[in-house]
Amino acid sequence: MSKSLWTPIIVSALIAGSAGSYYLLSDYQRLETQQAVIAAAPFEQLSASEISDKRISTLQDKLYDDKQNAKLWFQLGNAYMYNGEYDNALLVFDYSIRLTSTPGAMHYSAQASALYYASGQHLTAEVQALLDQALALEPNNQTALMMLASNEFMNVRYQQAIDLWVQLLDSDQQGLDRVSIINSINQAKQFIK
Repeated sequence: MSKSLWTPIIVSALIAGSAGSYYLLSDYQRLETQQAVIAAAPFEQLSASEISDKRISTLQDKLYDDKQNAKLWFQLGNAYMYNGEYDNALLVFDYSIRLTSTPGAMHYSAQASALYYASGQHLTAEVQALLDQALALEPNNQTALMMLASNEFMNVRYQQAIDLWVQLLDSDQQGLDRVSIINSINQAKQFIK
C-alpha cells in the first residue's frame, strides 16, 4: 500500500481509539458508581441503630487484633456515644487517652461528653475539669464550648450562653452549624427581654 492510503486508515483508527477510550472511561465511571451502590446495598435495609451496632462490632473486631490502637479506641467511643451507650463510651475514651502519647482537646471533650450524659446531663466537677483540660489545650474547642453554652442556657444564664456561642462563631471553625448557633443565640436573646 502507498503512504497516502495508510493515512486515512491511521486517522480513522486514532479517532475510533479515542472514541473507544472515552466510552471505556465513562463506562468505568459508571461501573465505579454501580460498585458503590452495591457496597452500600447491605446497609439500605438496616436501621440507624443496626448500622451503629455493626460499626461497633467491626471496631471491636479490629481492636481484638490491635489492642494498643488509640485511634480505634477513640472511634469506638464515638460509636458508643452515637448509640447512647455512655458508660461504655466513657470507659473506651479513657483507654484512648491512656494509649495516646499526648492526648488532645478532642480526647478530653469527648470524655467530658460521655461523663456528662452518663451522669444524667449534669455538669459535675469531674466534667468541668475535663472541659477545662480541653479548653486549656484548645480555647475554642467546639465540643467543650457547645456543652458549656448548652449548660448555661439550661440553667437560665442566657447571656453566658450567648457569649460562648459568639466565641464559637468568632473562631471561624470549619464544620460549625452556624445557622443552628445563630438560632440558639436569637432564642436566648428573646428570653433575656
